[in-house]
Amino acid sequence: MKRGSKPDSEARRARRDALRRILASGALVLAPTAALPQAPKSRTSAGATGMPPVHRRVELVRATDLAADAAASRRDRLPILLFFDRDECPYCEQALREYLVPFSREEWKGKAVFRQVGIDRRDPVVDFAGVRTTHQALAERYGVFLSPTVLIVDAKGNRLAEPIVGLLTVDFYGAYIDSALKSARAKLSG
Repeated sequence: MKRGSKPDSEARRARRDALRRILASGALVLAPTAALPQAPKSRTSAGATGMPPVHRRVELVRATDLAADAAASRRDRLPILLFFDRDECPYCEQALREYLVPFSREEWKGKAVFRQVGIDRRDPVVDFAGVRTTHQALAERYGVFLSPTVLIVDAKGNRLAEPIVGLLTVDFYGAYIDSALKSARAKLSG
């Protein structure tokens, strides 16, 4: 450690470790995004980021009251899937369109709570403890800075599975999510 520098915070260490795991696994693929489909931009009012809100073709329910979601999770023993995305993220759009929205409407409907959190948005949200915060602050609290990231948590906001960071291998992405949700449900049932 350099003289005069402060120790890294736990969140910073977690982000650094997650990035190292991604880079070490070779899962981070850099590709030109111009060829990838972009979500249409809204020309209406500007969001908390100063940019117009992005209206994707498909979305999950935006996180607004995680305390209420926690009550449903406790009552029915449901895991809560938090999908962290960014505006202008084509990989997020693909993850939503091909995996998360279909899961939330079909095979995982009624078996898990799905919520979307904007890493780069200051939209208001009530956290698991009932405290008002923002999407951006919630992402920072969990050490999430890459998108897309999937976290599966319990009613207290505690992680039930390892985070799924990036759109890893597209052929296995759905299996990773399905496996993490099944593992989370087993932990909540037992």
